[in-house]
Amino acid sequence: MAISVSVSKHGLLTMRIDRDGDSVVVRALGQLDIGTSKHLEEELRQALRCDASPVVLDLGKVDFIDSTGLRVLLWGAEHSRENGDWLRIRNGSAAVRKAVETSGVEPLLPITA
Repeated sequence: MAISVSVSKHGLLTMRIDRDGDSVVVRALGQLDIGTSKHLEEELRQALRCDASPVVLDLGKVDFIDSTGLRVLLWGAEHSRENGDWLRIRNGSAAVRKAVETSGVEPLLPITA
């Protein structure tokens, strides 16, 4: 059972951080865009400071993502590969899937079902 650690809201993006066993789950809800992407990046950095492994990024309730949101996903994936392969991205919403497929970055992201 997941234990809620924190909830934060930044404009049209809400993030919920849960501890689920040995993992930290970062759930993003709303819009991941130029105004909110930096907040997701900070939450991922903070999750890295925990001793949990892996970090699961759940994008199932993201209804909009732009190139700055994709940049954060790519940063997280690259940082993960360089530091122990700790990040897993749960297959996101239709908006996320479309943006990832259209941009061609899918092979660079650790996406799980």
